[in-house]
Amino acid sequence: MLTAAAARERRFSGIRRVDLRHDLGAIADLIALCFGPRMDAGGRATIREMRALGRLGPLLGLMAMTDDMLRGIGQGFVWVAEGQIVGNVTLFPADFPPELGRTTIIANVAVHPDYRRRGIARRLMAASLEAIRAGGGTAAILQVEAENTGACQLYERLGFRVQRTWHEWRRGTHGPIPPRPLNAPRITLRPPNAWREEYALAARLFPAERGGLGWMRPLHPREFRRSLGRHVLDFLSGTGIERWIIREDRQIAASLWAKSRFGSATTQLTLLVHPARQGTLEAPLLNYAIRRLAVGYRALYCEHPADDAAATAAFERCDFTRRRTLHHMRLDL
Repeated sequence: MLTAAAARERRFSGIRRVDLRHDLGAIADLIALCFGPRMDAGGRATIREMRALGRLGPLLGLMAMTDDMLRGIGQGFVWVAEGQIVGNVTLFPADFPPELGRTTIIANVAVHPDYRRRGIARRLMAASLEAIRAGGGTAAILQVEAENTGACQLYERLGFRVQRTWHEWRRGTHGPIPPRPLNAPRITLRPPNAWREEYALAARLFPAERGGLGWMRPLHPREFRRSLGRHVLDFLSGTGIERWIIREDRQIAASLWAKSRFGSATTQLTLLVHPARQGTLEAPLLNYAIRRLAVGYRALYCEHPADDAAATAAFERCDFTRRRTLHHMRLDL
């Protein structure tokens, strides 16, 4: 026999806030159905974690107080039809410096294939934007696959604009290690006191109005000058960052960062090349990173602007595979 709550849920149809104790497993199933074929190992691990957490019942409320993933899912909305969750949207607070305003990440916008083209995604998004405004948010950001024209058009109608389009590149651990190229430029560690110079180069290549350094990476001095507090956080989380540069005429002509975290299967790269040297310094830096880092279990990963043709050619030449192309979109509220 159905409980009174279950009976009400079966009669209910429409949008409501997420109830973590009862919805988490169904949300995980919906996200896996909608995005499963394109998920990487990290995404699949998140789905497994959501399903496991969904079996905790009342303990979820306590965990959501400290777990960013659960807190974000709990702030979102679901669409219910015929007693089943057929739509979802998740709202995460972005970890941006306070002076950049209160930005919210909109993620996991998913609608069951059998219920698409009924306006469900539009109404989930409208409710999300209303909730963000009511909470004092100043902006919303999201990322969407460039080939998903239906979703792109929906977000544009809601006022979002494309800040920049990015390729995601990956080089696995089993590829051959390339030889050091002839006449390779000298590559050295970046001195800590050169952060302003590197920041100026990044501002030219990755301006704030175009989304900064990439997804969840606004252009800000904290990415270049690590404070003592961030060094402590990096140590506690097992995060390591190396920065290599090429100097020409006593100026930084190119830079490459490698960021890894304990337990992660990938090392994230960030590539910066002065416009005057694009097409010549990307491949030597990537070659250096591969020879230095690709021994072991970590793959190399980099998101880089799709409009940088010279970098695209260098990634392909260095045996990186393009996994996805994403629009990063923003709405100022």
